[in-house]
Amino acid sequence: MVPGTRHSAVLRDLRPGTLYSLTLYGLRGPHKADSIQGTARTLSPVLERPRDLQFSDIRETSAKVSWMPPPSRADSFKVSYQLADGGEPQSVQVDGRARTQKLQGLIPGARYEVTVVSVRGFEESEPLTGFLTTVPDGPTQLRALNLTEGFAVLHWKPPQNPVDTYDVQVTAPGAPPLQAEAPGSAVDYPLHDLVLHTNYTATVRGLRGPNRTSPASITFTTGLEAPRDLEAKEVTPRTALLTWTEPQVRPTGYLLSFDTPGGRTQEILLPGGVTSHQLLGLFPSTPYNARLQAMWGESLVPPVSTSFTTGGLRIPFPRDCGEEMQNGAGASRTTTIFLNGNRERPLNVFCDMETDGGGWLVFQRRMDGQTDFWRDWEDYAHGFGNISGEFWLGSEALHSLTQAGDYSMRVDLRAGDEAVFAQYNSFRVDSAAEYYRLHLEGYHGTAGDSMSYHSGSVFSARDRDPNNLLISCAVSYRGAWWYRNCHYANLNGLYGSTVDHQGVSWYYWKGFEFSVPFTEMKLRPRNFRSPAGGG
Repeated sequence: MVPGTRHSAVLRDLRPGTLYSLTLYGLRGPHKADSIQGTARTLSPVLERPRDLQFSDIRETSAKVSWMPPPSRADSFKVSYQLADGGEPQSVQVDGRARTQKLQGLIPGARYEVTVVSVRGFEESEPLTGFLTTVPDGPTQLRALNLTEGFAVLHWKPPQNPVDTYDVQVTAPGAPPLQAEAPGSAVDYPLHDLVLHTNYTATVRGLRGPNRTSPASITFTTGLEAPRDLEAKEVTPRTALLTWTEPQVRPTGYLLSFDTPGGRTQEILLPGGVTSHQLLGLFPSTPYNARLQAMWGESLVPPVSTSFTTGGLRIPFPRDCGEEMQNGAGASRTTTIFLNGNRERPLNVFCDMETDGGGWLVFQRRMDGQTDFWRDWEDYAHGFGNISGEFWLGSEALHSLTQAGDYSMRVDLRAGDEAVFAQYNSFRVDSAAEYYRLHLEGYHGTAGDSMSYHSGSVFSARDRDPNNLLISCAVSYRGAWWYRNCHYANLNGLYGSTVDHQGVSWYYWKGFEFSVPFTEMKLRPRNFRSPAGGG
């Protein structure tokens, strides 16, 4: 009995590991009030291990572990697993109410030792141990190729671990079943004497001694037609329009492939129902052979092909938009340039062919706030966004471009009907080892010189500040830039922000409290002369 003013009581001298029923009621004089009831189990002197370890849903790289909890309470369970013949153990801690855990990232066809222990505070129970063997990895990406009226070739990707042989099974309603064996080195198997217009199911398994791998299966139909009349039209130095006639039975898709000059094969998956596709980014003055296969699921008919040669250009692999302009001015557009003129280093860019005689390669644009510029160093190093909209081309690309020649840089700023610019006669960005340090000089323009202050500064982002300031400028001003201490220009700042100098600002035009709605940063060769005669 405890006084009515108390709200707790300690029960002593109970037996360890025992479940007790508890009843609590109040007393007013000789009268009992309504009671409440509950149960409580005292802790065991020794924390007991879980029970009944079982494994289910065992696959090539995963398995499900389940167990029953001990009678006494556990705060959590620790599940550990390692290769049975030795290896680095992996552990995962799960809540004390959990009864299962999925193990992932396992090696196919391997035997694992798995233990589960109860955890209470800093105390751990004896382990509950078991062993499981994952399913051996088998063939994948099974396809039926070169489908003709009575013939097909089954093709698959072999498993990582070699097999002794493959078991091939092919069945279809109303057709005799086929069961065959292929050597372990095989990646395809020919099928003959198939029945026309019949749905077949093919299954391929690998065998390693007495063990069978997981299967690869597909269905395919014989007697399907190939597309016809594949032609290359409207061939230009960098593009070609391919057209064809669709088969009578519409395929689920097409596989279009062609060989690039580097000897690699490029494959493009197209939806069923289309009868044309434009190839982009081709090399000038180059012969191409294009092949088109109709697909029904994983079934492909033999390819049809056509050959064509792209047109020539004055500069086949332009290094920048200045050289691209010598191939024909035209309108501002997205196109492909080649770093250092190397055709193995293509880069998609936007060329401004109109401003001040054209030939400008745009490497930054802000226009609507749809692209997030509050990013890490690696994003800025490699570039992000859409070059037809908002984007940063990439600090690495800026270094590759400017270290290969002499370039000038221009900044165009717009707000409503107002438009100003700042141009610098010399512009260079150092390598990543130098933290993309900025070098520029020779200002002229109408925007005011807000960039010369930053010349000589290294680039910094929210997760990397080579200046090692106590509070990073990139963090303080929500951008990534060539900050000094800190900025007079912040064109990668928070779009639309007028708070704490964090916006897209150009101090000597609109000050720090105005966020510029449109910006473009662009470069072109310093000695550029417009084909129209401008300077």
